[in-house]
Amino acid sequence: METFAMFRVSKCMTVGVLAIAVLLRGTAHAQTATTTTSTSTSTTTTLLPHPFSPETRACIKAAKQAYRQCPGTKDDCLKQYQTAYAQCFAAGDGVKCATKCQTNLSKCLTNVPTTRKTCMKTCRTNRRNDTKACKTIPDGDTIWASGDQGCLVTKSLTFKLCKFQCSEAKQVCHTNFTFCIADCPNQ
Repeated sequence: METFAMFRVSKCMTVGVLAIAVLLRGTAHAQTATTTTSTSTSTTTTLLPHPFSPETRACIKAAKQAYRQCPGTKDDCLKQYQTAYAQCFAAGDGVKCATKCQTNLSKCLTNVPTTRKTCMKTCRTNRRNDTKACKTIPDGDTIWASGDQGCLVTKSLTFKLCKFQCSEAKQVCHTNFTFCIADCPNQ
């Protein structure tokens, strides 16, 4: 009987770990190039910055200024800004890349409410399943420091982490855009 209970708890923990891995998956898409410097006594790793060329930076600044001062409707001003922003990159490939990054950002931001709703539904389902699993822990089981309560605390913390990840959907869009635009050729 104890082996069967241990299997259920292990299964619950495995599901929890997999749920966290799936939720954290969105933040794993952004990757950066790194440089590693080694000396005879130490090794350090530094993330490379993704600076724009002076020309591209100045152009982006001018496009943002024009957007702030745009007298038209919000949608018209946004379209003008996106066009001006894309033109700040190298002709051809740079403009195409910047336009693609902006399109992906727009799609991502449009999908944020749906993404959050779906994510929260998954969080609530996992919380309900974890609660059921915690209630099946037999008295005297030592896998949790405080038996059922330890399991319930872990379930609660897992739900809060899941909920936090759902709330970060918009930030994930902007992070993905930052790394996308960094790969576009500058002027």
